[in-house]
Amino acid sequence: MSGNSAENAPFSFTVDPNYSGKNLPAWFLMNTYFQRQIGIPLRFSAHDDFDACRDAVLGGGFDLVYANPFDWVQYVGQKGFQPVAKPRDHFDEVYICSGADSGIGSVDTLPEKIRVASASPATLVHMVGLFLLDRAEIDRARLEFTFTGSYQGALKSLLQNQVDVAFIFNEIYDAASRLVRDRLQTVLVSEDAFAFHAFCVGPRLAGQRDQIREILCGMAQDPKGQQLLKDTGFSGFEPVTEEEVECLTALAQEYVSGHEAIDIRATSSLAVDDTAFLVAREEPGTEETK
Repeated sequence: MSGNSAENAPFSFTVDPNYSGKNLPAWFLMNTYFQRQIGIPLRFSAHDDFDACRDAVLGGGFDLVYANPFDWVQYVGQKGFQPVAKPRDHFDEVYICSGADSGIGSVDTLPEKIRVASASPATLVHMVGLFLLDRAEIDRARLEFTFTGSYQGALKSLLQNQVDVAFIFNEIYDAASRLVRDRLQTVLVSEDAFAFHAFCVGPRLAGQRDQIREILCGMAQDPKGQQLLKDTGFSGFEPVTEEEVECLTALAQEYVSGHEAIDIRATSSLAVDDTAFLVAREEPGTEETK
């Protein structure tokens, strides 16, 4: 037997833990659909949290991923992945919510020390949540973070009154029952319509890249694809443009290394490794973006 063992390994597929956690059986069926449509063996594996999933992909263990925007930017830059399709007419947004009975109804009623629940510092949801607070002129030194490891965990921390506010992914908010939403108060919400999850194809599947894009974008016209879309909660997929990749890549780079870098350890209630993300803020006096 010859050749690199990684090159000879079976093709593998994984998805953002938020999605596999919501409907794991449907993603196994999606994997079977891909195998039949592409005509190759494909193994699906799920992960419990963002860090484990990201480390596995960056470690070279996967060839097809459905990833959140912060992660797929890294996969493109570090592992040569290419985004091929995104959910149709859907963008990633962030709600900053308080408890309905907390007395916090706006940024003006936030306490001096603000306990914030967030899934992970290395997600776009966290980045946009920080940008929303920046726009509201909330000093980040006032923030004390609890990182829960999942979007659902951030919502749970808020509902259990463990924090003052939470950064809630819009899909989690939209999918919540009326009973749950009645217990929430929206303090701030993003409406930027620029960030999105995407299916990304790795180098070993580069030869099938166009085929995979066509399969995804054609699911809404295929009866079996329509059922899978329903099961996984999508209306359909559409191609990702090069301009969109460039835009999100630039934004992620700004977040990591912007004009004024603030080590997130300074405002986190948890220990953060030395390699943690640096949060970007515009220098005083620069033109506001919004």
